[in-house]
Amino acid sequence: MDDLDALATMETACFPPQEAADIERLAARIEQYPDHFWLMINTDEDAIAETFPAQVEEGTLMSFINGPVTSDRDLHDGMFSDPQVHEESGDWQVILGVDTAPVYQHHGCAGYLMRRVILDSALNGRKGVVLTCKERLKDYYAQFGFFDEGLSSSCHGNAAWYQMRLVLPGHQQDDECKQMIEQHPEAFAATRESLAAAIGETTAYIDDEER
Repeated sequence: MDDLDALATMETACFPPQEAADIERLAARIEQYPDHFWLMINTDEDAIAETFPAQVEEGTLMSFINGPVTSDRDLHDGMFSDPQVHEESGDWQVILGVDTAPVYQHHGCAGYLMRRVILDSALNGRKGVVLTCKERLKDYYAQFGFFDEGLSSSCHGNAAWYQMRLVLPGHQQDDECKQMIEQHPEAFAATRESLAAAIGETTAYIDDEER
């Protein structure tokens, strides 16, 4: 819970009030699925005071992604309010929020974290990743391997959302996954590219830490 205030500050900066998760909901999510929060932190002490007022122990919070794992194949509004939907053994990693501090937007922060989510989901044997987004962001998520499934049943924050799905390798024997891969070959190719990039980024990070 040490990072809770910073997460709440970031959420408020990134989403309108009717869409942002308040501090109580964020706390409940952290309690229920702490391993499904991915954070990017700026550890440059000289830059902290001049960037964004969302401080964690290691530095300044730049970006974070969060969401539960579930066997439900579709994202629904209950997932935003009830963290009990989380099933650690579930098939689908759901993303409820992709947050980047305004000062760090358009610098690849969210993309780096998204590739990390995709890699972690693959390593944990998930079938894939599901999120919803506004229409203007569909192309952004497509670059990672997500494909558009049309308007979502979710009306979170009284907005129109499109459900985006990414199917991970290793599940070609599953009839549903096989069909989606065959229907969206370009998306599946982009998924493989995202995984390769994430592995490269992780390896580079480990090499830097060992120097």
